Amino acid sequence: MSTQAVCAFALETDPVSRVTVVTVSGKLDPVAAEDLAPALDEAYRSGARTFVFDLSELVYVGSLGLRLFVGLNNRVRGEGGVALCAVRSSVLKILDMTKLTSILRHYPTRHEAVDALTM
Repeated sequence: MSTQAVCAFALETDPVSRVTVVTVSGKLDPVAAEDLAPALDEAYRSGARTFVFDLSELVYVGSLGLRLFVGLNNRVRGEGGVALCAVRSSVLKILDMTKLTSILRHYPTRHEAVDALTM
C-alpha cells in the first residue's frame, strides 16, 4: 500500500513586516500548482508584494510549481520580492538543475528569508 504525498498550502501575512509567508507541503505537482495559483493571485491583488515560500515540508516540485515561483518573482520585481526558505535537498536539486537558484533567493530559515526581504 503506497501513500501519495498530497500538496497542502497556507498563506499568512505578518502585519508588522507585511511579508506573506506561503507554507507548501507534499508534492507541488500540476494539480496543486493550479490550486495554489489563485491564492497567490488573490494575495497579490490584495496588495502583497513580498513573499516567502516555506518549503520545509515540500518533497517535490514540478515545472508548473517552478513557474509559479518565477512568475510571482517577475510580477513583484521592483515592488517587493520572493524568497524560498528551508528548501529540502530533493527540491534544491531541481532548482539547481534548472538554474533557478540564480533567480530565486533561498535561505536556511524562514526568519533569515523574512529578514532578507525586509531590510
